[in-house]
Amino acid sequence: MVVDADKDILAIIQMGLEKAGYAVHGFSDPMEALAHIQNGCKDCELLISDTRMPHVTEFGLVRQVKKLRPEMKVVMMTAFEVNMPEIHAVFPSIPVDNVVRKPFAPSKLIEIMKPLLPLRNEGQRPPPIKVK
Repeated sequence: MVVDADKDILAIIQMGLEKAGYAVHGFSDPMEALAHIQNGCKDCELLISDTRMPHVTEFGLVRQVKKLRPEMKVVMMTAFEVNMPEIHAVFPSIPVDNVVRKPFAPSKLIEIMKPLLPLRNEGQRPPPIKVK
């Protein structure tokens, strides 16, 4: 699952991940993404989320998703300076697997993701899932 309020950035990330073989649920609205998790998305194993988006406090989506699905792995994206001590202070009990600073190439994100979510059927492209 990828969540970014900027639809252009979301589309670029989604296309890059799908090209690499990942199935992607893309959302530009964090509340729609949260509803998708609440409605029981069983194939959502990894959340890639911008840290600052409308309608939620900073890190709000990550906090809410981790309450619902504590096992879900997380990669956070930010356009701001990455302050790992601050992030660990905000999430003392929530493991955050990685933080990536924008702008980044989809290949950088895939490099971070592979240990967290290995491709099951390497080389088989899933059908695209539309950005909401």
